[in-house]
Amino acid sequence: MSRTLGPVRAVVLSGHGTVFDSTAAVLAAGDALDGRGEALAALWQTKRFEYAWIATATGRKVELWQITGEALDHALGALGFAHDRLLRARLMQGLLQAPPFADARPALSALAGNRARPVALLTNASAMMATATAKAGELFSLFDALLSAEPTGVFKPSPAVYQLAPARFGVAPAEIAYVSAHAWDVAGAALAGMRAIWLNRAGALGEFAWAPPAAEIDTLLALPDLLEPGQKVA
Repeated sequence: MSRTLGPVRAVVLSGHGTVFDSTAAVLAAGDALDGRGEALAALWQTKRFEYAWIATATGRKVELWQITGEALDHALGALGFAHDRLLRARLMQGLLQAPPFADARPALSALAGNRARPVALLTNASAMMATATAKAGELFSLFDALLSAEPTGVFKPSPAVYQLAPARFGVAPAEIAYVSAHAWDVAGAALAGMRAIWLNRAGALGEFAWAPPAAEIDTLLALPDLLEPGQKVA
């Protein structure tokens, strides 16, 4: 499912899993993980999402940084690293420096060439986390805005978070292309009225047929041409 979307006045991307590679950040500590890096990365991400969703559903007011630590504590305990405080600190700091995926920089550079169409990050992460990761990956200057769920007191896929983007840029939700590698996030953006694009790098089976993406791509390198046919990525 890949086609041109028509006029788009702003481009918004999710953070970890879409632009930033949190699995690579975990694997950078592979010397201390005894071959369990992939399992730890997957479980940590799953619990980070779950704990954020539970916080939203229960009304718990908490920053994602704290949730990230709680999720890591569970993952470390489940894989036999419960008492390794040095490893915990290393992984928390490493997440703030998660490297961009290889397709992120060239795609964002191409998008940044259109100054009439702003590019933003919309993330559940706190402003501190988003800024630190964007700067560490040397992508900060390619974004016109880093939008954090923090001011809303809830997390994606709550509609309140997606509403931050149209409010920031003064455009209608339907004029925003929203890109995420997470099917649940794509569904949330679609229900919020955005033109949701699923970045399906792994060729996963589609989900949430009741809120389908407007388009599907397997690399961010395809995004500029999807938005503006004929635009080339260097």
